[in-house]
Amino acid sequence: MPLPALQPPPPSATRWLKTALLRGGCLLSCCLGGLAAGADPVDTGRDAPFPWTQFLAEAFPEGLDPERSRQPHTIRDPGPDTANYPNSPETLPRGGIYLETSPVFFTGAINSVQPRSYNAEYLLRLGLTDRVEFRLYSSGLTWQAAGNGLPQSTGLSPLTFDTKIHFWEENREWFLPAVGFEAFIQTPWGSPAFSSGTQPGISMLFRNTLFWGLKAEYNVGMTSDSTQAGLVPIDVVQWAFTKSITDDFDIFVHGFQNESALPRLSAQTVVGAGFIWFPSDRVSVYGNWGAGTDKSGPATTFQLGVAGSF
Repeated sequence: MPLPALQPPPPSATRWLKTALLRGGCLLSCCLGGLAAGADPVDTGRDAPFPWTQFLAEAFPEGLDPERSRQPHTIRDPGPDTANYPNSPETLPRGGIYLETSPVFFTGAINSVQPRSYNAEYLLRLGLTDRVEFRLYSSGLTWQAAGNGLPQSTGLSPLTFDTKIHFWEENREWFLPAVGFEAFIQTPWGSPAFSSGTQPGISMLFRNTLFWGLKAEYNVGMTSDSTQAGLVPIDVVQWAFTKSITDDFDIFVHGFQNESALPRLSAQTVVGAGFIWFPSDRVSVYGNWGAGTDKSGPATTFQLGVAGSF
């Protein structure tokens, strides 16, 4: 017995089926979209090849620029902060570690303020997130000549806790600078001869790219000085203009008013020049010279240092 021929469904049934499929697809898309929006964002830093970066990705979740944590660390970007007087607004990628040390740091005598001195400073930098950096600084082992009624002294300079935050990158079309923020507190933890109490400080950090490939870095902030009457606020400004001569060698002129970035040098107005050499992506060597422009500044300062990325 032959089967009866299939009859096409009526037009009303066809319209109903299309409508049901369309509505069902929309509902499924909404459900999947809601589940995706409610899920935690994927942090590729947890799969980074560096164990320290994986740990920080778990301890400090950061959704900004996660791919940066997976890139090879390099001392070229950002460069060392202690190479010149200002600090850059850029921070290390999460898991990045810099150790900057200057075994040669000589400061000439400052009239009626302090005698000549030598110290071996260091700055340890750790990228907590791609925008937040923890820093530990000290002028290190310090020797100060006798003078101004003070005996010759040798010891350790106080420890300084510091943090830097990168707000945003430069907008060259509108000539808006890259901006960062830094806050530090110098502790009394050092040799008594060099301890000056607890001293806080804050600064806004800026960078602009200028003509001829020049890079301008400048900081404006407020620090303090301990006196018998308490803390006295001091306005501070630092600046530097840097030019890359080759891919591995930069030169700069720099200066500061009242104090350099971090509690390193303190005087009225100091200007000078220096260089940064990158023999590899992990190591940089730098040096600079400076001198006071008035009697309240040092006759000369000289620094030679090296920084490494880990």
